[in-house]
Amino acid sequence: MKRPPPICPFCGSSATLPFEDGDHGDDGQSVAEVVLGTLFFFLSLLAVLLLFLLSRASLPAAILLLLTLVLFWRRRRETGRRSQGRPRLHVCLDCSRNFKAM
Repeated sequence: MKRPPPICPFCGSSATLPFEDGDHGDDGQSVAEVVLGTLFFFLSLLAVLLLFLLSRASLPAAILLLLTLVLFWRRRRETGRRSQGRPRLHVCLDCSRNFKAM
């Protein structure tokens, strides 16, 4: 459900927009970093698979790895929810002032 735009605290107008600073959402990661990160991820999965195939302690190690992955996934999901509630910078179209709002 989309929320209505916040009201300007200076003039009371509802003609407000989120402030854009011109970087167009670029997060600073290059294509090479993404490719190398993906390659490292798959190589680490291969190494873990080989470790499980070659060792007798594969079941306890698999349980520990699965538990670690589940806890990591839950932590990322919780931090994603927390970041949604931060106030963002908005600009009023009537008085041209910037203010922070949800």
